Amino acid sequence: MHRRLLVILLALVVALVFLCGCFSDEPDFFETFHAYELRIQTTTHIENVTLLVPVPMRGDLPAIGHDPITDAFYTNRLPEHITPAIVPVDGQYYLRLTAPYMDPAELIHVVYSNRASLGQKYHPEIVPQLIDTLHPFGNESLFLPKQNLTSTAGSPEAVQTSDSNSEGYRYDYTIPIYAYYENGTHVEIVSVIEGTNWWREGFDRNLKNQYSDRYHLVITGEPQGWMPAGGEVTAGDGIYREWQLNASPTSGAGE
Repeated sequence: MHRRLLVILLALVVALVFLCGCFSDEPDFFETFHAYELRIQTTTHIENVTLLVPVPMRGDLPAIGHDPITDAFYTNRLPEHITPAIVPVDGQYYLRLTAPYMDPAELIHVVYSNRASLGQKYHPEIVPQLIDTLHPFGNESLFLPKQNLTSTAGSPEAVQTSDSNSEGYRYDYTIPIYAYYENGTHVEIVSVIEGTNWWREGFDRNLKNQYSDRYHLVITGEPQGWMPAGGEVTAGDGIYREWQLNASPTSGAGE
C-alpha cells in the first residue's frame, strides 16, 4: 500500500514538472524562414525579349538570407528558352532575362523558400542568428537600388514589446527596371522578399515577427527602356520581446 502511494506521488511530481515546463513563458523552438518570389506575365505573345529586374541583395552581393543567388539559381526555375544571367549595372546587380519569345499561357514564376531550425531552447546565442526583421536595411536581403526612399508610417523606435502585433513601419520607394520586347501591349512584373522569425511560448502559443520588400511594375504599350517600379518595405511587423529589441542594429535605413 505504501509502495503504491509512493508510486502515485512520484507520478504526480513528474506530471507537475512536465506541465510546468509546457506552460513556461520561456521561448523555445526557434525557426527562421526566408522566401523570395518573382512573377512575370504577359497578356499577349511578345518577341525578342530583354528584361533587367532587381534581385535580392545582402550587402554587396546577390543573396537571399545567407544563400547566394547565381545564374544557376534561375536556370533551374525558368523555361528552357529563357536565358538568365546575373549582371552588374551601375554598381548594382540585376537579373537579365533574354528570350526569343514569351507567351501569356506560360507564367514566369520563380519561387524560393528556406526554413531553418535554431534549437528548441532559448539561449542568448540564438538572437544573432535570427533575421533582423526590425532593422533589415543594411542587415538583410533587400531589392536595390532604392530611389526616392520615403517613410510612410511608423518607425523602428516606436516598436515595443507587447502581446499584440506591432504594425511596424513602412517605406515607399521606386526602383529601375529595364524592358525591351516587340509586339506586346501589357506585361506585369512583381517580386517579393520575406523574412520571418517563429518561436513558441507556453504550451502551444506560436509567435512571429517579419519584414518584407516588394516591387510592382505594369508596362502598357511599347516599353520605354528603363522605367521606375513602385516598391514598399514593411519591417517590425509582429510580436517582439526584450531579448530581440535589445539587439543592437548594425546599420540604419540609409541606402
